[in-house]
Amino acid sequence: MPEIEVLEGLGLSEAEAKVYLALIETGSTLAGPIIKKTGLHRGTTYQILQRLKEKGLASSVIKGKKQYFSAAEPERFLDILKEKQRKLQEILPNLKEKSRIGKELQEITVYSGVKGIRSVMDKMLEELNPKGEYYDFGVSGLFKEVMKEYWDLWQKQKKKYKIKSYVIFNAELKKKNPELIKDYYGETRFHPKEYSSITDTIIYKDTVVLFIWTAKPPIAVVIKNKDNAESYKNQFRLMWKYAKK
Repeated sequence: MPEIEVLEGLGLSEAEAKVYLALIETGSTLAGPIIKKTGLHRGTTYQILQRLKEKGLASSVIKGKKQYFSAAEPERFLDILKEKQRKLQEILPNLKEKSRIGKELQEITVYSGVKGIRSVMDKMLEELNPKGEYYDFGVSGLFKEVMKEYWDLWQKQKKKYKIKSYVIFNAELKKKNPELIKDYYGETRFHPKEYSSITDTIIYKDTVVLFIWTAKPPIAVVIKNKDNAESYKNQFRLMWKYAKK
């Protein structure tokens, strides 16, 4: 029966829908005819009638020590829908905020060893190709020391894909490893050695990658979160402003 399906969609159980429809068709009645019409157990029928009363979909009156039940007018369902809509409107802003927070929850992945780090760098090239850009600070030169010939390959791929890079090196590298700086593809600046770091931080798009080269084995921590990446970019811009050319 289509009416039962519609009433179920409005929040009634199948049994509640059957009892309500029986009340509509029968009019003011004792429980007996409802039990006979629906085929439900006597105790179950009384429980359902009580639930319908609590929902404002039925009422009862005592006549000569007997209880007669009546169905509320069908328009009552429109009132119920309006009430549900009102309640939804009240909590909707909170739900939307939770949804926003859920979407912005950061995804953190840890890669270990030379092969793991290489997969991070390859993916970065893939995402920035062509003409992307990234920011890099805390650069100590350990990338080349750990990744060896892959470092040179990575510079060539950056150049091929026309990827812009802005990097802040440790000033000591000017003396210790000038060839590395010469071979680096991108714009460079330097910070004093007292601000040196063994953690290399790269920021691109909505991703921040922390490279800990001195770990055994070395690891890369990839953090995907738009707000976090923007925060790191702001930090980089401040450092870039005061770093020496």
